Amino acid sequence: MRIIDLNKTREIGSQCIYLEVGNFKILLDCGMSPREEGFKALPNFALINGEAIDIIIISHCHLDHVGSLPFFMKNQQQARVLTSPASHIIMPRILENSVTIMTMQREERGVKEYPLYSMSDIKELDKHILQMPHAKTRTLQKDGSEINVTFFSAGHVIGASSVLIEHKHRTLFFSGDVLFRNQKTLKGALWPKKTVDVVISETTRGNHSQRDDFSYQSEIDRLVNRIKYTLEGGGSVLIPAFALGRMQEILKILHNAQTQKKLPKNIPIFCSGLGLGLVDDFEVANKKLRCIDFRSAILRDLKVKSFRNAKFDKLRKPTQQSIFVLSSGMLVENTPSYITAANLVGSPQNAILFVGYCDPMTPGGELLAQEKHSSFDFKALRVSSKIEAYIERFDLSGHADREDLLECIFSLNPRTVVLTHGEKESRDWFFDNIIDKRPKIVIVDPEPGEWCDV
Repeated sequence: MRIIDLNKTREIGSQCIYLEVGNFKILLDCGMSPREEGFKALPNFALINGEAIDIIIISHCHLDHVGSLPFFMKNQQQARVLTSPASHIIMPRILENSVTIMTMQREERGVKEYPLYSMSDIKELDKHILQMPHAKTRTLQKDGSEINVTFFSAGHVIGASSVLIEHKHRTLFFSGDVLFRNQKTLKGALWPKKTVDVVISETTRGNHSQRDDFSYQSEIDRLVNRIKYTLEGGGSVLIPAFALGRMQEILKILHNAQTQKKLPKNIPIFCSGLGLGLVDDFEVANKKLRCIDFRSAILRDLKVKSFRNAKFDKLRKPTQQSIFVLSSGMLVENTPSYITAANLVGSPQNAILFVGYCDPMTPGGELLAQEKHSSFDFKALRVSSKIEAYIERFDLSGHADREDLLECIFSLNPRTVVLTHGEKESRDWFFDNIIDKRPKIVIVDPEPGEWCDV
């Protein structure tokens, strides 16, 4: 087996790994970097220029894993796209929203190559998709070579999958993005109980140490108490959240809190478009698959309103106390959460509460790193504000804690572990702890663009 990481940096970006197994040429994910624009946001497809890809495995539908698929498929009509049934349902809406955003960015930022693909390119994908229900093995053949492919539940978000590839007597396991504990909306990952030769693992939370007294429920309680305290003090709350996964989880948490009378029901809740639109797809997925504990009735009970209906006065303050659950989770420029943060950050009554991973190079990461009372520039809005609002990160991530992930990697008893999808500090933690606890394991931390035999 040979691999090459097509992500242009050894960081979280455009997740895409090229893999050769027997006669098969495979891509593991086909993402787009949230940090970059235009062609720079794509994986380094030039490294495999001229290669005819047989299989593209999509682990889940976050843009950093699926965002460049329609672009790549324009010249890869022979390829089959393997993904879970739930991801198949959700994927079109995610990609169509990406086209809408890219079209806006072409006008607003002058990104001439946008959009990188069209709505018709997205529709064309359906001809190539092969649905992979979890825990059911499919055998694929090419030129006398045969592989078995099995998808397993990865937790994380609806449809997320880890993938086992078997060829002759060799096995490779790709983690995708994974979470083992149960969420309020989704059950945790279910990995196979077997030995594999190679594990390709995400490392997102390798730089995050967990408190000994941590529990998911206690962190939810902390969040709910902070929201209640802010509302009682006359302020408004912004919760930046990824449209797929975090937004629905937070809405379920708010719904539970209202039902238990821990939060008032008279405070309006605003959400941005994609997160609301995805609920329709969840309904379709649930009818077929019963795969997520979230229903549109939650939106009705919470009386959720579209962010387009939110109003701010001339001083950039909400005209009424509100809870905003908005994308992007990292305050990417000109998104609803970015605009609302600019409106709320200057008042000590308000709170901005982060609930997921936040890239340190994004506005959200930069805001978290700033000290209170310092000045923060919302460059895209040409606005500078003093940070007076309460700002905190709550550990409600959709990614596995590093200790849990390491334990599950060891449970597969691999000969080789390939590190991917994480910042340097995160990869270093996994590297050091694997060497310390299992020194016989070969660790590969690939440089972008370099071939590795595994």
